[in-house]
Amino acid sequence: MSEAPRPWPQADLEAVPQCPVCGSAERSLLYKGLTDRVFCVADGAWDMYRCAQCASGYLDPRPTPESIGRAYAGYYTHDAEDHPIVRRKGRIRSLLHDLINGYQNHRYGLQRSPALPVGRWLLPLLPSLRTAADAECRHLPPLPAGGGRLLDVGCGNGGFLLLARQAGWEVEGLDFDAGAVQAARLRGLEVYHGGIEVLDGRSACYDVITLCHVIEHVHDPLAMMRTLNGLLKDGGSLWLETPNIDSLCSNEFKENWRGLEPPRHLSIFSRTGLEKMSDAASFDITQYFWHGVSASKIYISSQTIKSNKNRAPKFNPLTGLNAILFDIIEMVLANNREYITVRIKKAA
Repeated sequence: MSEAPRPWPQADLEAVPQCPVCGSAERSLLYKGLTDRVFCVADGAWDMYRCAQCASGYLDPRPTPESIGRAYAGYYTHDAEDHPIVRRKGRIRSLLHDLINGYQNHRYGLQRSPALPVGRWLLPLLPSLRTAADAECRHLPPLPAGGGRLLDVGCGNGGFLLLARQAGWEVEGLDFDAGAVQAARLRGLEVYHGGIEVLDGRSACYDVITLCHVIEHVHDPLAMMRTLNGLLKDGGSLWLETPNIDSLCSNEFKENWRGLEPPRHLSIFSRTGLEKMSDAASFDITQYFWHGVSASKIYISSQTIKSNKNRAPKFNPLTGLNAILFDIIEMVLANNREYITVRIKKAA
């Protein structure tokens, strides 16, 4: 039997009587006593409620903004290494890696190598890999005439900023993690340290803003969305990706789902919740995307959590088959995909 976690200090907790996503006070208890079983660095046992109005989940109580940093010790944004969709190891993986590079070079104007130009035609025949390749590039729109400015909020080590800069964008990043900011700056990137308030005083200065697995970490997501709206130029777009509380893996693994990650994930969105919040922040969701090769990875991670081991269990062919099956099913069930991945534009 595992030891009970040390409690999060009472003085560093705050109550959340209303849904941070839509403001409703109607709710039901979804999970009780969740603990950090992903990075295993955060104290506390956490209760998650599900909003009766927008169906999003949220922690109550939760760490205060001043104390939440303690939950990020050893967090992955400290890592300066980038992780490709497929590692170039072995003949088949090397082939897929080079096909992906060829596709991205053609589709997004990158100069990745080694690359197989034929990837522009062959990768679309592998839908899960093609959509993963598009998601890695965050479905970048065509570069505006005269160039465009891009801000990545929660930029981590700056891997995506390097990609966007290679595609021709003028890039800036923002992250509250000092270690991540240092790693990004060492790569020659312009990155600010702190929260969104660091950009106070700016307005209508970016063509594109991206948030990749950031909004679930934010104490007041609606306020952030409104701030981002003000930072976008007219006609600008926001690309956002976040775990989906209604995903296949969430329904399968429940309290063992990798996407919960308490207490770093303060809110877990439903599509309805994200739509309500976007509307309240004067945004229009213009397109949903599928992030391929996501359900299978989260399936295996969730299975590891369920097994109560610190490393992946010995490979089981049935587990691998189920993981692949989840990837196939979510291709069809748009509402139950692992991530909610959207492009959002300022309302006219």
